[in-house]
Amino acid sequence: MTEYNIFLKTGKCSYCNNSVVIQRKYSGESLCPACFEKNIEKNIYKTISKYKMLKPYDKIIVGLSGGKDSFTLLYNLSIIQKKAYRPKEIIALTIDEGIKDYRDKSVKNAIDFCKELNIEHHIISFKEKVGFTLDEIINIKRKLPDYKYACNYCAVIRRRLLNDKAKELGGTILAMGHNLTDIAETFLMNILYKRFHLIANQYLFKEQDSRTSQFYIKKITPLMRIPEEEIFLYANIKKFQYYPSHCPYREKDPIIRKKVLDFIQECKKTSSEIEFNLLSGFLELSSILYDHYEKKDYYTCQSCGYPSTNKVYCSYCIYLQEFNL
Repeated sequence: MTEYNIFLKTGKCSYCNNSVVIQRKYSGESLCPACFEKNIEKNIYKTISKYKMLKPYDKIIVGLSGGKDSFTLLYNLSIIQKKAYRPKEIIALTIDEGIKDYRDKSVKNAIDFCKELNIEHHIISFKEKVGFTLDEIINIKRKLPDYKYACNYCAVIRRRLLNDKAKELGGTILAMGHNLTDIAETFLMNILYKRFHLIANQYLFKEQDSRTSQFYIKKITPLMRIPEEEIFLYANIKKFQYYPSHCPYREKDPIIRKKVLDFIQECKKTSSEIEFNLLSGFLELSSILYDHYEKKDYYTCQSCGYPSTNKVYCSYCIYLQEFNL
């Protein structure tokens, strides 16, 4: 486990005096493996409770990529589900974008993990739903002047496929494995691009909008208060057989998200609490902006009927038209 420089080989746990596995600079705690596991699991439970993410009769669909975050999320939600005697079983949902030498491997990890936990698992693919793999889409678009990098196409399509399949499965909640680092990264990106309307729309306690609730399933992020490196450590202590690599397109394309992440990681070297500060800023600002912004009327996509900020077609349908030219 060498991806993150957070491990200690000397010292005693702050709670039980056993040998430590991590020292949290932001809190001053030193934790042994057992206390660290319990702390992470308690964090997830308290986050769900504090932000009222679940109701007793929710049917939970978990977005399962095959990586450390989604494995940690699914494992803990399955424990919570059993302890709470929830009547509806959790279902895992994997999107296969069709990325050569990457997604096929992580899908296999996801299949094996669901079998181990005895959890119902569904897989849907870009190829099946939009007619092209992501690799094929990039080959179509890369040579054209309006090329927008792989992450732009992938994000729009993945969100729609996750949402539609979760609804089809009868889900009331779509649980995603976004961790603290992801939340901080996205918030800072939205600030840089002045996307205040998106920050307002992400307010955790926003009222359900009857105009859009019939189309979109509610999303929750129970890992939102756990730094990425701690998810990495937790998944390795638990010996989850997750797929360790990041998407190759994220590594190759000069996307702003990667630059923002690098900036946050550099800041953490001298200010270990920086991600928590960004989370607090997001929670406070999203509340203020939610009350400030007037609720705008949406257009209706003339192809799929979904709400849209575009007058004629939504982004998803625009892409489908472009791919099929």
